[in-house]
Amino acid sequence: MNPDLPNNDETKALWKKARASGMSRREFLILFASAGATAVLSACAPRMANTPIPVTTPSSEPTPLAPTPVAPTTTSPTPSPKPTPKPSVPLAPARFVLGDLTITPASVMVGEQVTYSIQVSNIGGVEGSYTVVFQRKQAQSTGSIWSENVEVTLKPGQNKMVTLTTTPMESGTYHVNVNDKFSQYSVTPVPTPIYAVPATSASAITSPPPSMAGINTHTNLISGNADPDMITLGPKLANPQNTPYATHLGTVFELEHGAPLLAPFDMVLEGFLDKNNYRIVDGQKVRDSDLNLFFKSASTDWPGMIMRVYHIYSSPLLIGHDGSAIEEWVGIQAQGHIFDPFDDYFTPGTGNASACEALIGYTVKRGELIGFAGTVQAGVGTHSFADFCFKVSDTSENPTVKTGNRYLHWVQAASFFYWKSYSPDADFPSGVLAYPFECDGYQLPAEQHDVNFKYTAKK
Repeated sequence: MNPDLPNNDETKALWKKARASGMSRREFLILFASAGATAVLSACAPRMANTPIPVTTPSSEPTPLAPTPVAPTTTSPTPSPKPTPKPSVPLAPARFVLGDLTITPASVMVGEQVTYSIQVSNIGGVEGSYTVVFQRKQAQSTGSIWSENVEVTLKPGQNKMVTLTTTPMESGTYHVNVNDKFSQYSVTPVPTPIYAVPATSASAITSPPPSMAGINTHTNLISGNADPDMITLGPKLANPQNTPYATHLGTVFELEHGAPLLAPFDMVLEGFLDKNNYRIVDGQKVRDSDLNLFFKSASTDWPGMIMRVYHIYSSPLLIGHDGSAIEEWVGIQAQGHIFDPFDDYFTPGTGNASACEALIGYTVKRGELIGFAGTVQAGVGTHSFADFCFKVSDTSENPTVKTGNRYLHWVQAASFFYWKSYSPDADFPSGVLAYPFECDGYQLPAEQHDVNFKYTAKK
């Protein structure tokens, strides 16, 4: 057999049919290779119908080669180009810029609030925190710089106004700095109100009350006078039998130790000064009572008047103060508005003042409890009493004052004022003060006779 002829029987049979139909070998190969056996048969059918099939003998013509199957060419789709990843760019760190520093208002009085403001912006790429450091210095002072921090957290692109509010207690010009952003403001003293002694008040420099019934009936309790050299308004002398000591400011009321002390008029607690300490007497520690309280008048009878009372054992107005404790001398405790013999000043707190829990701003009405009489070990033995001192406002200046209100004058209380016992139904003529102790049958509630009694609410 020809080695080029296929050995496939079916292909041979198909070639015989094609040859019988008159198809040439070349046509057969082309048609078979391009369209397959079915196409060859279809092409043979019409030819077989028109051409008689001769009786033939086996031909010696070679059988055409079976077409070699051609594998279909598969074209792979061109893959879409993948985007080239961009290299990651790190975000910029948080970065802050400051706007202008503003202060409002630009001028205030002592005790009024002032607000510092500055805008902070984050121009970086991530969230971050920034600490605004407000620095303040008084222009006239060579002392240290005061500073306070305020922290702010901002997202990228965010900005915020950062503020700080403070209350200056001293007059002057203040410079404020935040990272080389500067501004300033001024603080002026509170105008000093100048009151004349009211013409309607019953006093030794105006006129006595319309009726003297019940007036000045307990002069036997008054045993001490103020030093005439300290008096700058009104009569300088009181009881000529009581010789005062130098720089003594007030009038002494002789009372038993722990006796309740009453408010002579409506007034507000302004400050306190605690000089309580102990001394050694006959080898024993003995407590000396020297708590000072300072009040300002809330009465229209005596506008602007100041009262200082001292040698107090304890007070319901100092919740944390214990008059019985005997301790080593640790220095003075003071807070609020303090009135010394010649000057007056403010202090936010000296020593361990906060432990006394003073009810600064508490209003007491005439006849209400303000404290308990104390005791000192004087040269003549135990001495229990309380000292009441008064500074009265007048249009004239006090030449002894160096700092503070120059229109306040110490007066000789025993001869400057008219006094009357307090009771809820008592008729007090204008300007008459209540004796600062229980008298003529008036009694405080029983619990207010306990030297440990304390007020619990501020009013």
